[in-house]
Amino acid sequence: QRVGPGGVVTLQVAGVKGVPATGVTAVVMNVTAVHPTEAGHVTVYPNGQAAPGVSNLNFTPGQIVPNLVTVPVVNGKVDLRN
Repeated sequence: QRVGPGGVVTLQVAGVKGVPATGVTAVVMNVTAVHPTEAGHVTVYPNGQAAPGVSNLNFTPGQIVPNLVTVPVVNGKVDLRN
């Protein structure tokens, strides 16, 4: 899913793809930029919280860049901000 600058995507993780539906406090996930059209960064953080001032993934146009991220889970979700 393409997400423009400043865009936020909320990802349900609890109860999805083998993750327990309850009791989840954090997840480890692979976050990948695939052929972005401009340089940017992605920040992964707990759902509904303020985005921290650091990024988890930095990229330039045309790259494929993965990064393994550990993030706290709130409300069964995490947020990703471009």
